[in-house]
Amino acid sequence: MVNLFDSNVDKKVLASAIEHIQQCPDCFEEYQKTEEVLSMLKPKVQPNVPFSLKQNIINQLKMEEKKMINFKSRTKKILALAAAVTIIMVIIPFVDTNNYFADSNVRAANKFIEGSIKATQSIKSMVIKFKVRTEPNDNFSLVGTEYNMVDHTIYKSFEAPAKWRVDKAKRVVVCDGSSQYLWIPESERALKAGLTTNFIEMFQIFLEPEKILMKEQDASQIKGSKISINEINGEMLMTITSKAQGNFVNDYCKNSSINESDNRREYIFDSETKLLKSLKIFILENNKETLILETEKIEYDVKIDQSLFAITLPAGINWKELTQNYTSEIFKNISSKRAAELFFNGLANSDWKLIEEADDSFKSTSKKTQEFKQEAAGLVVIRIGEPFKSGDYAGEYVPYVIKLKSGEVVKHNLALRNDNPNKVWRVDGGI
Repeated sequence: MVNLFDSNVDKKVLASAIEHIQQCPDCFEEYQKTEEVLSMLKPKVQPNVPFSLKQNIINQLKMEEKKMINFKSRTKKILALAAAVTIIMVIIPFVDTNNYFADSNVRAANKFIEGSIKATQSIKSMVIKFKVRTEPNDNFSLVGTEYNMVDHTIYKSFEAPAKWRVDKAKRVVVCDGSSQYLWIPESERALKAGLTTNFIEMFQIFLEPEKILMKEQDASQIKGSKISINEINGEMLMTITSKAQGNFVNDYCKNSSINESDNRREYIFDSETKLLKSLKIFILENNKETLILETEKIEYDVKIDQSLFAITLPAGINWKELTQNYTSEIFKNISSKRAAELFFNGLANSDWKLIEEADDSFKSTSKKTQEFKQEAAGLVVIRIGEPFKSGDYAGEYVPYVIKLKSGEVVKHNLALRNDNPNKVWRVDGGI
């Protein structure tokens, strides 16, 4: 596992390690703990120190390495990494010229973070009710100023193994401590995955309330971000203003998620308990701000019905294991545009075997899937456009215009991605 933290490791070894931790909850938990320790130790600024001091540090580390002969190689490597960043942190206050550590906001945040971590360690359960401007059946990250507010609820039990549930109007994800389950009733899609999969996207931050401040403080270091912290009437208000992240040469994804928008996040923590009380998020656009997310109630240490941490599927529907091991040769070593052409030609010719190589959902025998097949079969492809990237989406978008049997003309962008080990193009949305 230590290879995951080595920038010089062989790519095949790295891919093998990543594939393993995606399927192994124990290793994933250990990986997360190691990553968090190293992240917290990493300096926020790069000190400018004399070469002689750097050399002295290196020489000292070499001497210490000889003393660790009784440790396993993996343990030695992690200790060496921790030792290196710790020594650098010790010298930062004496050589840093930006006065970073003297910043009042940073000092206030660091002090509050320490108290927040201690406070949340005793929490046994949490329920958060909030509203988001989104589409009820779409991804958890989707937002838009034109959408209506949709109710969401998060339930979490902190007792080992930690369990949680995130409910959106027409989409739900449950974690039972060992696996995650995504259920979308409208399309009758039921996916099962390991703990590393991020089905709930931007809401992941709510599941670890003790880390909200740390993660947001790290996010505030991104260029164009500003953070302010004020304590008023027994409450601590933390406001973070951030610029949209991603590539917006094509602005298709601009303002389609919080991360891909200019936004302001307003957190309120109780100064005594150090726990989160409320959150509001606004999208900032053309000198106008729109409320995108607002918490309505946050309760701690409340009784949660354990049956919420399981989903009972309708008869005839079974969980499908999510995988990244795609082996299609047809959708490999081609452009995203060609992949889109093959996909729509497959729909036009009812070639479901071909379609299934790009989209597993068509393998479902559910009534909803069969109805969709009937509607899409025999469509006419009018135009397939040139691919483009937008925002922070890992794949590409391919514009298309098709005509259904009903005569309806559909114009949209097909989302495709090939960021899997075998670089196979997969249809990810936009149908």
